[in-house]
Amino acid sequence: MFWAESDANGETSDLLTPYSQARYNIRVMLSRLAIHNLAIIENTEISFKEGYTVLTGETGAGKSLVIDSLSLLLGERASNELIRAGEDSASIEGEFRLESPALSAYLYSLGVPEDNGRVSVLRVLSKSKPSIKVNGVSITLAELVKLGRLLADIHSQFDFAKILNPENYLSLLDSYSFDLIASYKKEYSLALEDFKAKKKAYEELEAKKKKIDEDRDFYLYQYQELKGMNLKPGEEEEIASELSLLRNYGKIASLIEEAKEKIDGDMLDSLYELSESLNKLSSYQPQYQVDAENVDNAYIGLKDSLLSLRRKLGSLDYDPSRLEELEQRDADLTSLKRKYHRDVEGLIALRDELASTLDEKSDFSLLLEEKKEEKAKALSLAIAKGQELSTVRKKVALNIEKDLKKNLKDLLLDAEFQIAFAPIEEEKGEALLTEEGLDVIDFLMQTNVGEGLKPLSKIISGGEASRIMLAFKAILIKANHIPTVVFDEIDTGISGEAAETVAKKIRELSLLCQVIAITHLPQVASRSDHHILISKEVKGNRTYAKAKDLSLEEKILQVAYLISGGKVSEKQLEYAREMVLSPR
Repeated sequence: MFWAESDANGETSDLLTPYSQARYNIRVMLSRLAIHNLAIIENTEISFKEGYTVLTGETGAGKSLVIDSLSLLLGERASNELIRAGEDSASIEGEFRLESPALSAYLYSLGVPEDNGRVSVLRVLSKSKPSIKVNGVSITLAELVKLGRLLADIHSQFDFAKILNPENYLSLLDSYSFDLIASYKKEYSLALEDFKAKKKAYEELEAKKKKIDEDRDFYLYQYQELKGMNLKPGEEEEIASELSLLRNYGKIASLIEEAKEKIDGDMLDSLYELSESLNKLSSYQPQYQVDAENVDNAYIGLKDSLLSLRRKLGSLDYDPSRLEELEQRDADLTSLKRKYHRDVEGLIALRDELASTLDEKSDFSLLLEEKKEEKAKALSLAIAKGQELSTVRKKVALNIEKDLKKNLKDLLLDAEFQIAFAPIEEEKGEALLTEEGLDVIDFLMQTNVGEGLKPLSKIISGGEASRIMLAFKAILIKANHIPTVVFDEIDTGISGEAAETVAKKIRELSLLCQVIAITHLPQVASRSDHHILISKEVKGNRTYAKAKDLSLEEKILQVAYLISGGKVSEKQLEYAREMVLSPR
């Protein structure tokens, strides 16, 4: 089980001296962290306070699990291997208290209700149904990542790679004056997208012209073939109807003669006589009136039909040459449809399209020149916007150099530092354009007098890397008003006087934001406002981590332990007391 212990009076200790208490008017940022079934942590709830909190403990005790839990709340990818053995799920819940317009706007975009600056993030790791909720509303991991950037910044040992890789330098520079540079970057991005669109339009037209030029003879052959067929809409149906007549002429003629005999017979006279008889009969017997009218109507309708049939049957004519002509036309159409894989309507459309393509009045050269000019103007604008972005970056770089040199000096690195911009060679044209602008930069540093400025990535050592990274963090925290910053052993590889300067710098940062740090250095631990000791124990063949919020005397003892690395002497205890109680 993982728990927070209290002092003898039943209250968790507050190590703020009157001096440190007087300087605070900052609201708590991360106020609570609850962890359930995460690795060796069974169940705990840790309260965090304003200022500077340090976590210490033996290697493997679970300090990093606390930071890992916070990382998961800020969007780090999770692994089910973190779930405590024998359990189906783990959960981490964090409560942040922060009033920020950017945070409010983002929560609103997610449909998450605000709670007077309170943001509760619950993340459940599960083998079946993982989930993320903010103030009770489910969100995606990608959305949590964006939210996490507004809540806290976690430095891990992997962050050292950032200052060793020049590919990260532009983003580091831009983050120093994010709002200022973002506006120039947006203008550049819009100009770049416009150039890409203009370039694509030009290249597509150029490719079309090239293809037409290459295939002109083939297009001309197709057009002439289709034009020579003199295709007409609907002619397939007309041909089919006429062919049916001519191909079945014998049967049709026989039926026509048979029909003529019937028409020429006495059928109509008999019907007329029947009508007359019924009319006379109905004058004597009214019950035959309806029948007489029906026969009259039938006689009139049949008379009209027979007259029409006489005209139609009399006009039928058989022309063997016409049949041959139609069969040839039908064969030609069938062959053409098979060749082009289109019906007659499609062939007509293709003919007209080819006519348009081959139109002598179609002047690609003029249109291409217009598109080329549009592309050139868009390129000039993109380069101009890129140069404006570069100008702003160079001004920001001067401020970074100034602030970083000061921070490095505070950390006992009397180093020269310069952000070097590669010259912008306009003759390279569009080759200059990248998504990030026109700039290629490198961080140059001289850590030993007389050595000259050299790429930072090639001269940095372990202890220097820690202090340089801390110097960068210091200026970025200040510039971007980061509410909570977490340092996971940023003091790696340093000792002695350098360790004291790192401790002082971290303490200085806690005046600007909430700082949580894991450390093995007594100098760093002694300057904290709050001290949490992480330890572990084995019960019933299971390992449990526990956390204890130390009282002042317990803190002094823990600092002495860090000094000694083992058994604490009276002298070490006295030295630890002096370190903890000395003015900050």
